[in-house]
Amino acid sequence: MTTPNTLPPQFAVAYTAPGQNAHNAPMLNVLGMAVGVKLQHAQTYGQFSCVETYLTPRQMGPPPHVHYELDEIMYVTEGIITVLEGDAIREVPKGGYHFRPRGVIHTFWNSHDQPASFIDMYPGSQDFAHYLEELAQLGADLHNEGANPFAPESIARFKALDARYNHEVFYEQMPEHMAKYGPK
Repeated sequence: MTTPNTLPPQFAVAYTAPGQNAHNAPMLNVLGMAVGVKLQHAQTYGQFSCVETYLTPRQMGPPPHVHYELDEIMYVTEGIITVLEGDAIREVPKGGYHFRPRGVIHTFWNSHDQPASFIDMYPGSQDFAHYLEELAQLGADLHNEGANPFAPESIARFKALDARYNHEVFYEQMPEHMAKYGPK
């Protein structure tokens, strides 16, 4: 039996200092976005992870995508993030929260002339912060190999990673999405 404020030995308190990433890890380059993992899934005994993402003015986010087992909660810390949620567009200003439940096609971007940032929180058993670490590594690998990231063999590698995390990314929609919502 434990006493108040005493955790069982299999659990530990997790702390990430301001301006740092979990375990002082470097920033990730995820599809051109600067992403810092703030709490790793393993630090929360498999219940939660979160990342902080930074977007430059008029920077696009990822292609439209859908998670089949993951819910996301966004908290905007700077600027305004534009979110595609299904067929609707919503602007989420600093201080705003946005919940994206599993099964909803979505993406995000910064459609303004000021930088923007947000914290994405992933409650549940899926280690999505680790997916982002793997995605950043795959992008670096393709770059180091001199591969075209849009070539069919590269897209196949992205899709294999996506499938392991039970979500689907609509890479083929990105050109249309950028033309419609991208920097002018």
